[in-house]
Amino acid sequence: MNLQPGDIGATKGEGFLGWINRKLFSPTTDRFHFLILWKPWGQGDFLILESISKGLAVGLLSWYKGKDMEFYRVNCDEDLRAAAPDALVEWGRARYDYLLFIKLLVGVLVALAKILWKEHKLRKLRAEDLPYGVNSSLICTEACDVAFDSCGVAVISLGVIPIPSAFKTAELEGRITRIEER
Repeated sequence: MNLQPGDIGATKGEGFLGWINRKLFSPTTDRFHFLILWKPWGQGDFLILESISKGLAVGLLSWYKGKDMEFYRVNCDEDLRAAAPDALVEWGRARYDYLLFIKLLVGVLVALAKILWKEHKLRKLRAEDLPYGVNSSLICTEACDVAFDSCGVAVISLGVIPIPSAFKTAELEGRITRIEER
């Protein structure tokens, strides 16, 4: 696979949160944890940036060897794509956004109530249905989105919460493309 700096990796969601992600949101995706490739490292490896429980962290792509991983390329100039991980370094002390999960839960309940009120039936939620505001903490999907926002590239529309289904929307709308193995 011809991976490049700025490509986004996404693992398959497992467990309860992965199940909720697939059942509650549209468009449906089985991707759950996201990371961004930073720089080639050693023989065929990459430094990665990802937001994990301790916050924004540097790691190695090889740590995900054997995991069900898909890769996406943002459809923008190569220079901007390569600059995105460098721009994310500016967020280097960002903590993990645990509060976002509480906001997401409340947002889901409010959005479902609004949908039921306006449409008189329930449907799967879209990222656009939920309230969102950027703060100084990041979950994994926010980290990938903020990296490109910092370079002037909107992978996820501004004001839309960057959850996995929002990345699927970006793929369906042509802002990102899945990189197929060669």
